[in-house]
Amino acid sequence: MSKAKERVLKEVQLLPDGMAIDTRDLAQKLSLSRSVVSHYLNQLVKDNKIQKIAERPVKWTKVAIKSPNKHVSFEDVIGSNGSLRKAVEQLSAAAAYPPNGLNVLITGNSGVGKSFLAHKLFSYSKKIGVISTKAPYIVLNCANYANNPELISSMLFGYVQGAFTGADTAKDGLLKEANGGYLFLDEVHRLSSENQEKLFSFIDSGRFYKMGDNVHPQKSKVRLIMATTETPENVLLTTFLRRIPVRINLPDYVARPIDERLELINTLFVNEAHKINKKIIVDKGVVSTLLQLNHTGNIGYLKNTIKVSCAAAYHDCYNSTTINLKLKNLELEALPEFKDYGEIIVDPAKKEPFIPQISLEQKLCNITESLKILEDNYTDENLNTCRLRIQAINKFINKESLKSGLHVQHQYLFKNIIIKQYGLNKTDYLEPIIYLLYERHFKPNCDIPKLKEVITNYLPRSFHVASKFYEQLPILDSKSHKSITLILALLLSDHVDENIQLRGLMVAHGENTATSIQAVTNYLCGNYVFDAIDMPIDADITAVIKEANKLISSFNTTNGFILMIDMGSLSQLYSQISAQLDGDLLVVNNLTTLTALDLALKMKQNLPFKQIAEKAEKDYSIDVKYYEGFSQSMNILVSCISGLGIAEKISDIMRQYLPVGIKVIPIGYNSLKEKIAGKKWSYFKQTLFVLTTIDITEKVKFNHMNLYDILDSRGENKLKEWLSPYLTPEQMESFNNQLLRFFSKEGISERLSFLNPDVVLSEVETINRKYEDFYNLKLDGKVKLNLYMHIALMIERTMMRNTSEVVVKPKSEKEKSFYKITKSIFQPIEIKYNIKVSTYEMSLLYELFKQFI
Repeated sequence: MSKAKERVLKEVQLLPDGMAIDTRDLAQKLSLSRSVVSHYLNQLVKDNKIQKIAERPVKWTKVAIKSPNKHVSFEDVIGSNGSLRKAVEQLSAAAAYPPNGLNVLITGNSGVGKSFLAHKLFSYSKKIGVISTKAPYIVLNCANYANNPELISSMLFGYVQGAFTGADTAKDGLLKEANGGYLFLDEVHRLSSENQEKLFSFIDSGRFYKMGDNVHPQKSKVRLIMATTETPENVLLTTFLRRIPVRINLPDYVARPIDERLELINTLFVNEAHKINKKIIVDKGVVSTLLQLNHTGNIGYLKNTIKVSCAAAYHDCYNSTTINLKLKNLELEALPEFKDYGEIIVDPAKKEPFIPQISLEQKLCNITESLKILEDNYTDENLNTCRLRIQAINKFINKESLKSGLHVQHQYLFKNIIIKQYGLNKTDYLEPIIYLLYERHFKPNCDIPKLKEVITNYLPRSFHVASKFYEQLPILDSKSHKSITLILALLLSDHVDENIQLRGLMVAHGENTATSIQAVTNYLCGNYVFDAIDMPIDADITAVIKEANKLISSFNTTNGFILMIDMGSLSQLYSQISAQLDGDLLVVNNLTTLTALDLALKMKQNLPFKQIAEKAEKDYSIDVKYYEGFSQSMNILVSCISGLGIAEKISDIMRQYLPVGIKVIPIGYNSLKEKIAGKKWSYFKQTLFVLTTIDITEKVKFNHMNLYDILDSRGENKLKEWLSPYLTPEQMESFNNQLLRFFSKEGISERLSFLNPDVVLSEVETINRKYEDFYNLKLDGKVKLNLYMHIALMIERTMMRNTSEVVVKPKSEKEKSFYKITKSIFQPIEIKYNIKVSTYEMSLLYELFKQFI
């Protein structure tokens, strides 16, 4: 293989799992021509060394390595990709570990599947070739001989003739019979201490002695699997336990995720249907009961219950081709509360549908890639691309899986929460798409906390709706649950109006009073405007206050908050929730559908909060109270004369560095001026300082600074003084650089013709830092801003060959040294953009730097 081809292969193999790269980006990374890279990539695909993803542009990814737990021997273990994933991975490793595998101890209550999993380990070991296909599998239940330790010892180790009364001939033990294979010791805790000692001696040496013979050691290569229902530390010798490196604990049936329980039930009914060769229809009441079965016998008890119920139903429908299983066929003393997961229909004549998994995997890789791009660079274009890639998996939806009980519950909650409660009545097409990811336990290989921060920042309302849905949905896999919440938020953002500035909450007595009015209001508005909390008549108001505060703490209430309550004790809510609010509050003390709808329409139009409050006091013949709010937390206010846009972006930058206890609040400039004119100093009682884009000339009782003053050393030092109690010097420097990038990006974007300002700014920042480090400089913001602009434009004009070709010779040793350093600093840029920085451009840079060096 040529060196260039090896480089191409290595670069693709270094990609993270699920990540793909296009030809252009790969060519740039390797500094090779695109045609050469494309040629090698296609060769590598033919060699099965990489994979090709057919989309525009074509992308390439590494060949997925099949992990041991995907082997056919474990595929039919329900939960192998869920609650038993770790157990299966441990068993796979135990089987493959050289030279003779690792001994395994499986713990768990009766009926959880210890024996089943032990046999699967044996099958897997044969499949991967670590033992012979004819290797033995011997089972001994130690509980059957617990009262006779000598008998169990003779069975395990064998005996010689005359070893005890009745030993007329010599006999090999189970350790000898299991040579080359597995010995499964069930209920191993029933072994006596003496037999445990003999066994761990065999584990250490591979040798043992028959009963009656202490002279002739026997040899055997045996892999041990042991199982117990007890806590190992309480029933097994410490010295024995030390010889068992792999320990696996299996959960009870009722503790397994709901999808695994459904699959277990379905599998057991499939088995029965094939035995009796009849179609079985399981009533939804039976499904609900079996899902919630909580018995010490676990899956074993479930299996027997299903077998007995099928026998009873078979008797009732003997002459029919279909068995209808009803609650009357279950022999149970008590029934749990009904939960609708639909009915189960099992037809032994029906084949499972084929699902094109390979293509789906490629689409999931595309989703992961889009999420990674979005977490690093949130733009409307990247968001739209990500949404389209998620929706592209709709052609892989298996119609049969949409008949499952898990989907029945998923669809029910989606309709009731997202479509009805939050009024997103055009989102029903998203439900099967997000269900596919939920059912598969999809976990994208990206930085989930970082992605969550991006989504909650840019799409807070969409994230809130998605979170409320997933709060009610059973958790199948905690990591997947968090990931899919974010993915649903991205999908919903196409329907949720994120421009609604105000937040609203309805609270009322009654089981469904508030949520019913919320559903009608949001539905008629065609969007999510209001949240709601129902308060049972006999409930303590403190529980409602706690729930309300939890809800409000996740909102941005700086633009105003509307609280609608019914009459009575709920009026106490204001005093209890005010500490969570960062803006003005309007309390409407008589919740009705008509009033709620009127307010919701005004909120949707983004009318000024004061205008809404004044109209409410005039128009409603009920108790309406307006409270001018101010932040109860320590805060920094950011205001911009040209609107909230810049203020919000600067606030986003600051929030990355400040501790949670300090809020950064963007405030409209007119609102700020109004509070200053009215001398409403109480509004600023928790304010550390105010940043504006224009000087405040009035005499005020709070610290303030023009944002552009930060760009010189005097303003920078003042900001450092204010923030030094909360930020480290490193954080302060990073914060200043981010602000500088923000200001410089606006100007540079206007003047660059084709270079991406985000990319160039990052590179220029690195260049400036190298100069600072070499010359031990500390340049202030205004100087850096000038350098950002000059260097970015210099790179572009050099690429366009719009620079002077005149050779400029250095006039001093200092300038000569500067040219040499500059050549070194710019070398990565020259390689990347295939340019050469001329001596003329170096002379211009020297003019900028010479006053500092």
